[in-house]
Amino acid sequence: MKRLILYIAALCSISVVYAQDKPLKVALLADLHISPENYNDSIMPTLVDDVNSEKYDLVVVAGDITNMGSDEELKCAHNHLKGIIHRQLVTHGNHETTWSQSGGKDFEKYWGHNGCTTASVGGYLFVAYPAGPFVKMADGTAQDGQRLAWVEKQLKKGGKKGIISVCHYPLNDDLTNRQEIVSLLKQYGVSASLAGHYHEPRLMNCDSLPCIVGRSLMLPKGKERNYGYTVLTLKNDSIFVAEKLIGQRATDCYAISQRTDSRVNSLECDPLPEPLSEGEFKAERVISDNAAIYTAAQVVDRVLYYGNSAGEVKAYNTDTKEFIWTKLFKDPIYSTPVIDGSLIIVATLSQGIVALNRENGRVVWRNNDSNSYIGNGIVEDHYLYIGTQGVMRKIDCINGKTVWKFAFSDQHPQGRPTVAEGKLLFGAWDCHLYCVDCQSGKELWRWNNGSQNKLFSPGHIIPRVADGRVMIVAPDRYMTNIDLATGKTIWRIKQRKVRESTGLSSDGKIFYAKTMDGEMIAVPMTANSYTEQWCKDVGWGYDHNFCPLTVSDGIVYMANRRGKVAAVTESGERVGVGKFANSAANDLRADSDGDIWVSFIEGVIWRLKPKK
Repeated sequence: MKRLILYIAALCSISVVYAQDKPLKVALLADLHISPENYNDSIMPTLVDDVNSEKYDLVVVAGDITNMGSDEELKCAHNHLKGIIHRQLVTHGNHETTWSQSGGKDFEKYWGHNGCTTASVGGYLFVAYPAGPFVKMADGTAQDGQRLAWVEKQLKKGGKKGIISVCHYPLNDDLTNRQEIVSLLKQYGVSASLAGHYHEPRLMNCDSLPCIVGRSLMLPKGKERNYGYTVLTLKNDSIFVAEKLIGQRATDCYAISQRTDSRVNSLECDPLPEPLSEGEFKAERVISDNAAIYTAAQVVDRVLYYGNSAGEVKAYNTDTKEFIWTKLFKDPIYSTPVIDGSLIIVATLSQGIVALNRENGRVVWRNNDSNSYIGNGIVEDHYLYIGTQGVMRKIDCINGKTVWKFAFSDQHPQGRPTVAEGKLLFGAWDCHLYCVDCQSGKELWRWNNGSQNKLFSPGHIIPRVADGRVMIVAPDRYMTNIDLATGKTIWRIKQRKVRESTGLSSDGKIFYAKTMDGEMIAVPMTANSYTEQWCKDVGWGYDHNFCPLTVSDGIVYMANRRGKVAAVTESGERVGVGKFANSAANDLRADSDGDIWVSFIEGVIWRLKPKK
C-alpha cells in the first residue's frame, strides 16, 4: 500500500512538472488598419477563421487596429475581433490616438479600458500600455506619470514564469522616453516586449531588452497582397517566433532566450538621446509637471495657463513661482484653453465647454455640449469659434450660449481656426478647407486638394490670411495659395516637404513654413506664383510634428519632435538652436515682453529668449 501511495505521488509530481512546462502559444496581431469596406476589412473574416482554427492561449492585438481611430472604424474592428474565440489582450497604436476624434474615448467604449490592460495566462503576465502620440503628429511617448505608475503597479504583481511587455511602439528611438520605460521593465525582469508599428517582422535590441516586432495584417509581395500574423511559442525559457500566413502552416523565424540573449545583444541598438542644451538661448524651465502636456502654454498678466493629461487646468504666477489655482476635469485636456478678458475658457472631452474666472478658477458658465473637443479654438470680438466632430460652433463668451452651428461632415477640425475679413476659415479631417460667414454661420466656399485620402487632409492646420490670400500646407506636402473671396486656387506646388507647421510675418506679407528636412522657408503671400524669398536649414534634419511657427520682435521661432527650438531672423539669418526636451513641442507663444513660452508633451514648459 505504501508503494502504491508513493507511485501515485510520483505520477502527480510528474503531471505538475508537465503542466508547468506546457508551451504557451500566442497569436500576435498588429497593424490591421481596418476601415469599413477597405481591403483589410474584407479579409478580416478569413483571418478570424484562421485564428480560431488554431489552439492559441492568448491573442495579442498590438495597436493600429484602424486607420484614423474614428468611431465607425473602431466599431467595425471590434465587430471582427469579437469573433475570435480565444482570450484577447488589445491595446491601441498611433492610428487610434493621433487622429482620434474622441481623444481616445471611443476606444474605451468598445474595449472597456484606455489601452492599459493585463492578462495572466499560463504563468505569464502580459502588460499592455499605449504610447501615443495623442492627438498630435509626434513621436511616441509614455511619459504620463500616471500611466507609468500604472505599469509599475502591474509589474510588481509579477508572473510565475515571466512578464511580457506589449506596446505598439518598439522601445527604441521612436519612443521619446524609451530609457525610462526600458529601465522600469528590466527592473522587474521583463523577458521581452511585443510591438507592431514597423509592419515587417523583426527582432530588435532595445537597450538589451528583446523587442519582437510582429508583421502587419497585409504586406506587399510583388504585386500581390500577403496576409498573415505572428505566432509566439513560450517554452523552456525560450520564445520561438514564427510567421503565419492565412491558410498556411506557420514558418519558423527565430528563437530567443527569455534570459540574457547574446543574439539580441549583438544587434545594433539606437543611440542615447542627444543631451539637453540651451544653445544660443537664455532659457528657464518653469514647469515640470507629472502629467503630459498637450496644450499651448500662454502667459497673460504674468500668469501662465495650461492644461494636462491628468485633466487639470492650472494657473501659475510666474513672479511668485506658485500655482494660484488648479481646476480638475474628468478627462485629459487636449484643446488649449483660450482667454477672453477675465475668463479662461476650457473645451473638454466629456464636460462640454466651461468658462472659469481667471483669478480663482471658479466656474462662470457651462455650455453642456456632449461632443468631445480635441481641437483648438479662437476668440474674436468676445466670441469663441471652436469645432468638434462634424460641427463648428460660435459661442458667446459672455454667457456661454451657442450663437450658431455649422454642420459640415462626420470628421473633425483640429488646428486653430482663423478669422479674417468677417470670414472664419478652418480645415478638417475630411479633405476640406472651409470658409464660413462669421455673422450667419453660412458656408461661403469649401476647398479640396483633389485627394480622397483623409490622412492628407488639412485637418491640423492654421490657415494664414493676408491681403485677400489664404495660404495652407497639409500632410500631402503641397503649399497652396487660395483666393479668400472665391476659394479658387491661385497656385499650388510641391516644391519642398512642407507639412502643417506655418507662421506669418509681423506685417502679414511673408508666409513661413517648416519643412520635413529641418528648414524654414519664407514665401511672399501675394505673389502670383511660388516665389521663395529665402530658405534656412537649422541643422536638425527630419521632422514631422505640427507645432506652429511664431514671430516675436523680428525673429521667427520653430520647434521639432525631439524637443529642439530654432530661431531665425525675418531676413533669414539663423539666431540659434537649443534642445529643451526629448518630446515634441505643442506650441510657441509670445508674451507681452517678447519672451517665448513653449510646452513639450513630456510635461515641461520653458521660457526662452535669444542671447543676442
